[in-house]
Amino acid sequence: MGILSNLFNWFNIKDKQEKERKIDYVLENEPESIEDIGQMFKAFELEKYLPNIEPLVRPVIELELKPTAENSIKNFDSKIGGKPSLPKDYDWPKTSKQKSMSFIAQLNITDIKKHDEENLFPSDGIISFFYCADQQAWGFDPKDKNSFKVIYFNSSQELQKADFPTDLESESIFKPNVIKFTKSLSIPTWDDDSIIGLIEDEDSDNYFEVSHGAENQILGYANNIQNTMELECQLVTNGLYCGDPSGYNDPRRKELESGQKDWVLLLQVGSEDEDTGMMWGDLGRIYFWIKKQDLKEKNFDNSWCILQCS
Repeated sequence: MGILSNLFNWFNIKDKQEKERKIDYVLENEPESIEDIGQMFKAFELEKYLPNIEPLVRPVIELELKPTAENSIKNFDSKIGGKPSLPKDYDWPKTSKQKSMSFIAQLNITDIKKHDEENLFPSDGIISFFYCADQQAWGFDPKDKNSFKVIYFNSSQELQKADFPTDLESESIFKPNVIKFTKSLSIPTWDDDSIIGLIEDEDSDNYFEVSHGAENQILGYANNIQNTMELECQLVTNGLYCGDPSGYNDPRRKELESGQKDWVLLLQVGSEDEDTGMMWGDLGRIYFWIKKQDLKEKNFDNSWCILQCS
């Protein structure tokens, strides 16, 4: 969970004069209202920024994982790790080198819709996520397109749990976890373009702390480890290499960059080594993105995947 998951009764912080003070602040869950965010900002002496941050707040769906035996999970249940539910005789997704991908997650949209305030998701179905087992696709190269797969199955399709391919190593097979979905709010991360110049230097550390999001989530502001990713998604899916400045300096950027606003976070999964066996680089996260219109129209082939780590 994020910054508010395990907060405190008494929390010590220091101001710029190194004067230690105690803040009486209790909030057991992630912020569910602007009032919750106001309390959080007050605790970290960021109240003056709230009027400017409030219009930027986005709904987010947080995912709490619970390790569960595979035989206790039904075919259509939302899950991270474990065995995917696929149609009979369905070909397990492979990379362009014909190497089987790792199964990451499946989401039953009925679990999401009750929290989907913007009505971005289709009405029902299953979304399944796969990613290359060698973890060599970082998402900054257009060639990475064949290193991940997001698949949609409608509710009328008969699905059954698929056995793992024999070429998939044990470290690329993840432990099954069921998911608890919780609606909350997210604010722009410390490096988001929307707050450039908004937060004064003396308050940047405190804002960095409160803007950390969840480890596993859908929608909202991604919990970035490096840079924000919407522009990267927009450029790389239009053929621009973003592993160095060339793509960002390309003349086509100017006409393309407005489209970055169309991208939304479809799924973010963190390194949960103990619960899932997932370790993305050095305690990193994997992010699946999609344009809003493609999400509504079930065009999941147009998704994009990025891996970030420190």
